[in-house]
Amino acid sequence: MGTICILLGLIIFIASLLGGFTAARAYLEGGLANAIITLPQGVNAYILFIAVIGGIGLLICLNLVMHGLTYNRVNKLIRMRRHHS
Repeated sequence: MGTICILLGLIIFIASLLGGFTAARAYLEGGLANAIITLPQGVNAYILFIAVIGGIGLLICLNLVMHGLTYNRVNKLIRMRRHHS
């Protein structure tokens, strides 16, 4: 279970980076350029979108990785406790 959490976190992080790239490309191709979102001159849309969406994905990834590591460690301690009793 802990390993699944860790892998899921990494998959979500990579997917969020790809999602940021896709959102930036959609913005630049005109899908969102005439919408509410307008960027000032000199702001690279790719860097902005990937950084924001990737940052959110990184937070989710770290949360899942830490839960997975904690789960693995607690199970290891429980097994050691049962073995010594």
